[in-house]
Amino acid sequence: MKLMQITLKQPVWFYKAGEFSADQPGWRHKRMYHEHDFEIIFCLRGHFDVSLNGKPHRIHANECWIIPPHTTVAGTQDTTTAVDFFWVHFFCDWQWVDLPDAHLRKLIQQRADHEPTHDLECQVNLPLCFKVENRQEVLLQFNQLLDYTNRYHYTDYGNHLIAQLTLITLGDAYLKHLVEATGNVRPKTTRMVEWIRANFSADLTVATIAQHFEMSPDYLTKLFKQEQGKNLRNYLMDMKIEVAKLLLMRTNLPISTIATTAYFHDDKNFMKLFKKKTKMTAGQYRSSYGNTHLNNPEIDPSIPIPQDISVLLDREENENSVKN
Repeated sequence: MKLMQITLKQPVWFYKAGEFSADQPGWRHKRMYHEHDFEIIFCLRGHFDVSLNGKPHRIHANECWIIPPHTTVAGTQDTTTAVDFFWVHFFCDWQWVDLPDAHLRKLIQQRADHEPTHDLECQVNLPLCFKVENRQEVLLQFNQLLDYTNRYHYTDYGNHLIAQLTLITLGDAYLKHLVEATGNVRPKTTRMVEWIRANFSADLTVATIAQHFEMSPDYLTKLFKQEQGKNLRNYLMDMKIEVAKLLLMRTNLPISTIATTAYFHDDKNFMKLFKKKTKMTAGQYRSSYGNTHLNNPEIDPSIPIPQDISVLLDREENENSVKN
């Protein structure tokens, strides 16, 4: 398989980044030429049509595109729906490589088994396009990149480091996509994760999940750890924390409302656990990661937000659109 191999032992130079949103149809990507810079596009909603060096492509929601240097990008037709996507430009040392099937299978198996690798070559292998399976994880990484690069620092070297971390996150996301595509994901816990997301609530526990799947709690805990690489109780808590993080970064909802929305029983419990997990209070987290200059308050639809909060957010978004 022909992939772009980016060498992280050499510097990765951050250039610029942002989030683009067109709430109304009729937008078209402008024509531009990437001489030496890469561009990453991670589409959040909608789709749009472009040509890359004259070859037509359609970029869909939940797809990540890595556009290499010496590429002309041009919109080919106007959009028919709302569009929202992150974009990042950077420079790096790279080359096209043909990875042997055996090597690729090894990487896929390591990712499926959650086996850590010690990549002394520090290389990330990425295709032109792939589907992001864990949208929430990638969304958080792009939010953190935008927040960091939009803040003042006495040196801009941190911008390059967080761009490098973003590439590592995308490399892992690509391997996860390959795991899904090749069927290496074990079916029992895959169905469990889907069911947990669909039935998430403040009262969801290991015991209720075990009862639904007709397993003992001890066996379920052991199986989940083996197949997902994480303790189930920690997985449930991490999901709550991730919901809270996204709401803190992408809305102005009061922290008390966020605690309820993220399925915590009370504010004090939320504040205690959030600080334990993130090493900062919810207010500090919002101040630290809220500087992303977003022009769209859309919440990741894959996270389990209660229906009444989703309606509230939709109403706030519509009111903001009318004001603007």
